[in-house]
Amino acid sequence: MDFLDSLKEIKGQMVKEQKAQAPVSKPKPNPNRDEFKDIFIESQEPADKEARLRDEFMEFIKYSDIKKLD
Repeated sequence: MDFLDSLKEIKGQMVKEQKAQAPVSKPKPNPNRDEFKDIFIESQEPADKEARLRDEFMEFIKYSDIKKLD
């Protein structure tokens, strides 16, 4: 029984070491969160929000193959 007890102790120590070595990783912040938060803030006037989104969209279509329908 002495051999089995020593194996259990070794296993317990290894488990403790693995828990101590495992870094606790924090979730990465979403880089787009602030942009969306800025766009959808209710304190902005709807006209300002619409103009900003229109300008952003026009810049996006400038560099792509999207054609504007009139």
